Amino acid sequence: MHEHKGFDAEAATWDDDPGHEERQVAVARAIEEALDLTSRMNALDVGGGTGRLSILLAHRIGSAVVTDPSQGMVQVARQRIEEAGLSDRLRAVQADLATDRFSGSYDVAWSSMALHHVQDLDRLLRSVAELLIDGGRLAIADLDEDPDGAFHAGRVDFDGHHGFDRERLTEQLTRAGFANVSFVDATTILKGDREFGVFLCTATKGA
Repeated sequence: MHEHKGFDAEAATWDDDPGHEERQVAVARAIEEALDLTSRMNALDVGGGTGRLSILLAHRIGSAVVTDPSQGMVQVARQRIEEAGLSDRLRAVQADLATDRFSGSYDVAWSSMALHHVQDLDRLLRSVAELLIDGGRLAIADLDEDPDGAFHAGRVDFDGHHGFDRERLTEQLTRAGFANVSFVDATTILKGDREFGVFLCTATKGA
């Protein structure tokens, strides 16, 4: 993942944007509907930012590790986890799962609006697959394909993906060792006078 310094600078006020909160609530709801979460599960949050998604889902799982490449985001996530009284079950770690070695075994992994920042997506998906148990579930929320790059038009430092074609993402997940890939519409994001679709993609490791 890239643009770390930009996210470091934005971390402290990231959750102040009501649009961010609405999006995470919608994604959390979609994940709850799509996955059979239990209190025995250990979750991995990929590019979890301030940890908001994992905090929203904490009541449905046993524990979670929130990872993010941005030191600023991780610092805020640790603060938010403590404020929510979840430090016994949630922790935040600075890590880029596309490049860093990471250990552990997880029942479920999720990611919200992070994958479009990842240049080597194939490598990231393989890394996540290695960290999931056989039969472990993956849930990815991200932008539908935005071929003209309108969503990130205002970010001169953006060097990621302009959304995802669902068929191509399915192929990438399959190559990484996932099966039973499916998509639902999770929410939309209004920027200016245009709505951008956000999907929830779910898949199973090694099924």
